[in-house]
Amino acid sequence: MSDIKSIINRIKTLTYHEVAVELYEPIQFNGTIPFDLEISGNMVVAQVLANSYEEAEQKLLTFLFEGSRDD
Repeated sequence: MSDIKSIINRIKTLTYHEVAVELYEPIQFNGTIPFDLEISGNMVVAQVLANSYEEAEQKLLTFLFEGSRDD
């Protein structure tokens, strides 16, 4: 039961963080993008739902550089 409470408390503390990342090579997206994302030149700015800025930044970096973008 404490696991459920822990999850609910984590969800309650989620907030949006604006994360900016510079791209050094062109990138193409196919499929769903899990963030509110804006690309201007070589800068990507995303609104990411997370418990901290660091977590939000890691989620965006993982999506951009490690995750599959052609689902």
